[in-house]
Amino acid sequence: MKRWVVLLSVLTVAFMGAGVAMACPTIEGYVRCDTNQDGLYEDSDTPLANVVVRVVNLAGTWSGSVVTRADGYYIIQAQCTEDTYRQTLDPVTLPSDYQYLIPTSGEFVIDLPGSGALVERNWLIGSANCQLGKCWLTGGGAKYEPIVGLKLATQGKQYSFGGNVFPGCSPTAGDGGQWNTIDHVGNLHFQGWSVQIVACGNVPGIPEGSTSPATPFNYIEFQGTGTLKGISGNKIGTIPVYFFARCEDRNEPGSNGAKDGALIDRYFLHVFTDPLNPVSSTLLLIDQDGNPATVDPVRITDGNLQLHISSCP
Repeated sequence: MKRWVVLLSVLTVAFMGAGVAMACPTIEGYVRCDTNQDGLYEDSDTPLANVVVRVVNLAGTWSGSVVTRADGYYIIQAQCTEDTYRQTLDPVTLPSDYQYLIPTSGEFVIDLPGSGALVERNWLIGSANCQLGKCWLTGGGAKYEPIVGLKLATQGKQYSFGGNVFPGCSPTAGDGGQWNTIDHVGNLHFQGWSVQIVACGNVPGIPEGSTSPATPFNYIEFQGTGTLKGISGNKIGTIPVYFFARCEDRNEPGSNGAKDGALIDRYFLHVFTDPLNPVSSTLLLIDQDGNPATVDPVRITDGNLQLHISSCP
């Protein structure tokens, strides 16, 4: 699903315009899901993250693959010789009920020169699982943190996190909400002050929706701006930051009582300073594999992440 929604395309332009030669031809584009079911590719359609995009030349002598970012963006550099390529998506990484809308054949055939070309190919997928909806989030309930005056959820002994996002399904209430994360090992307090929803949807491979309260979704992605400051002797000061987060409401309760690991709530957070280079400017990351370029939420150990749809249109 990454992640600062418009940043990666901007980053690509900045990278190419910074004097770094990209002699070989390049294919870029977005993989999106048909939000309003009109069969048309539109910027408002739901981005599909973590989709594997493959490119193979027709002779079968060269191949390359990448994974889409949170905003659905991908970029692949081909070989530096004139050739014809077939581009496909790995169906395992698509929603289980996927349908190819653009292209209907499920593949692009692309002729590329030996150098210099930048070709755009955008994909549109149909699926009931990725109709963009509205939801909001509350999180916490485990450990009282005097720094924020709230009970927060936890991930091991290192992280505490919680707050609200889009409270009452309103983008204006509290500027979209307030989200806190405390790193007890690094002695850092992140606070998201201005929050925007990226998407509400369902995690492939587990039952759709969430319970108590009942919603048709089980994940929310959000981003925005805030601050990162030192606590407990960390004297880094207060740093303005950007962030991207994902919360998965997989079970009630979110941690305790969930026998199946797949049904334990999960959390991802990436805090960075440079929107044109989010990976290299990472200051705080909560992620399974430690790679800020992919979204791999970790299981929480106590507390709850709850999605809501009350007051949503």
